[in-house]
Amino acid sequence: MTDQTIAFLWPEVDFRSSGVVVPDGFAMRFGRGAIRAEAIATCRDADYICIGSGFGTADKELLDLAPSLRLVQLTGAGYNNVDHPECARRGIPVCYCPGLNAPSVAQTVVQLALRLIRPLPLLQTGGEAEWLAGRKAHAATAHEVGGRVGIVGYGHIGKHVAKLFHGLGLEVVRSERAGQDDGAVPALPLDELLATADIISVSLPANDDTSGLIDARRIGLIKPGAILIHIGRGGVVDDTAVAAALEDGRLGGAAFDVFEAEPLPETHPFIDLSETAGARLLMTPHIGGQTGESKTRNFQVAIDNLLRVSRGEEPIYRAPA
Repeated sequence: MTDQTIAFLWPEVDFRSSGVVVPDGFAMRFGRGAIRAEAIATCRDADYICIGSGFGTADKELLDLAPSLRLVQLTGAGYNNVDHPECARRGIPVCYCPGLNAPSVAQTVVQLALRLIRPLPLLQTGGEAEWLAGRKAHAATAHEVGGRVGIVGYGHIGKHVAKLFHGLGLEVVRSERAGQDDGAVPALPLDELLATADIISVSLPANDDTSGLIDARRIGLIKPGAILIHIGRGGVVDDTAVAAALEDGRLGGAAFDVFEAEPLPETHPFIDLSETAGARLLMTPHIGGQTGESKTRNFQVAIDNLLRVSRGEEPIYRAPA
């Protein structure tokens, strides 16, 4: 019997280091989903496609290369980089891994908040001059993390963010949404949350309801001196308005792990900030959920799911259409 082929759109080293085992009867091909030529070569005649959430696109061109395709499996919580109507037309299930990277992403939010609020000077060479300069720089910028944390997007990630900030002794609120209930975390209208929170964490997915949600008007509502951390999906926050708020000094700081266009374009408004504004901005290359532990969880669920499909069973965690 010929092995079934898994097109795994991740670097092979990531999969091998996860400890997840290739199941018997399957052959795996690897290629980076964000490198189009590699994705095309990897997906040709594949029976299953495993692709990262937000890294490359499983579109009609890739689907055409795999006429016997049985499953598109996302290895993360996002699912907007798949052509869902085309998959539905072909009867191909699309599945994802909700919540498995939430601990890693939430820890990234806290790490970014700490770095913005209390940047630490690191000793490298030793000696009195470096020592005194470090103490002087620290005295000018160091603050305790405190006040109110406002969480915009209270799903798996938002709940973990709340838990961590509660552990630090901070007040936590969330943006209200129909159907959500949590007596430990009060809900506020979004505009009120933005106007009163000292730390704002945005962890919303990208869809028609969230596109442009934190627009220029809402950026203008943010409490002077507050910090904004965006670890959801690009396009939810108006980056140009954030850049302007950093330049005029009203926004205390910002940290972005996600962008509407990735990789980050050289023409992005964050690139040309003044030195003063740029010092209050942190940018990371969409790595909030990319820890060894989260990859192991996601990869194992992905492999288990394609095994279900191979046996004719219903897969779990179907992505919303």
